[in-house]
Amino acid sequence: MTPRRTPRSKKASPNQAKQRVDSRRPDDALGEHEAALHAPEASAQTQAEVEQLMGRLRDVNERLIVTAMHAQDLSEEAHIEATLAKIELDDLIRQLRDANERLAASTMHAHTLAVEAKEREEAYRRLSGRILELQDEERRRIADDLHDSMGQRLAALVMYLDLLQSEEGLAPRSRRALVEGRSLAEQCVQDVRTLAYLLYPPLFDEMGLVKAVRWYVEGFVKRSRIQVVVSMDEIGRLPRPVEMALFRIVQESLTNVHRHASASSASIRLATTGETVMLDIQDLGHGLREDLTMQNDALVPGTLGVGIQGMRERIRQLAGTFDVEFTDKGTTVRVSVPLGTAAV
Repeated sequence: MTPRRTPRSKKASPNQAKQRVDSRRPDDALGEHEAALHAPEASAQTQAEVEQLMGRLRDVNERLIVTAMHAQDLSEEAHIEATLAKIELDDLIRQLRDANERLAASTMHAHTLAVEAKEREEAYRRLSGRILELQDEERRRIADDLHDSMGQRLAALVMYLDLLQSEEGLAPRSRRALVEGRSLAEQCVQDVRTLAYLLYPPLFDEMGLVKAVRWYVEGFVKRSRIQVVVSMDEIGRLPRPVEMALFRIVQESLTNVHRHASASSASIRLATTGETVMLDIQDLGHGLREDLTMQNDALVPGTLGVGIQGMRERIRQLAGTFDVEFTDKGTTVRVSVPLGTAAV
């Protein structure tokens, strides 16, 4: 088999190359010529644009560096301020924690003091109530002794003196002395009897409050010549502690009227409304106003006297209210006691 020949490319002759160059269009040749002439100018313009962009890039880069440095400075300042703020906050938290601990301790201490004060007040109330109870018992015992022993002996003395007066042959001087002695003995009998009645009303437990008050007022009018108007509802029997407290208030109030009020009349009003008993005692004198001390338009308790303080304490033992009103027209004592606070 005969091998195939590979066709070889033919080289163009100089005449053919020239012919091809010459065969280009005249416009194409002119454009290439102009481009060749303007190429240096375009390159310079491009280079100027590049340099301008590079300048702007440098400016931006410098501003970026400055901004970064400023941000770093600000960051450091912010970090320092944040650190100082955290230190201050930690200190404030510590102080607040200490204050809370002190407050909790103070609150606990105040609570303990309040509980102790309440316990002491309750103990004082029980003690005060017991003292008043013992006081009434002691008054009753002394009244019984005066009536049963000294009263009886004085009554016997009056009888013996009466027997002596009936004897004949006594000298006039001796008879006069005997008459005076008999009168003094009779006065002692009356004084002892009155004292016993004032200490503890006779048959108080059997008579009740209303009859005891009427009996006491009758004797008070005779002794003081002060007229007393009594207005009392038929309230029946009350718990004994209530009856005793109200009677003592009537007694003490009328004693104050006689000693201090310079009044010619007084009034007593006793009534019940539902489960409450109310007692009003009023006089038309000047009362104790001149002897009292005022502070912030209120009466200073220490200047009210033992009698009024004792009356107030009696009512407080019964969970009641006790008020004293002093005016230019007289003094008024107002008492209110709930009936459910004490047993009969």
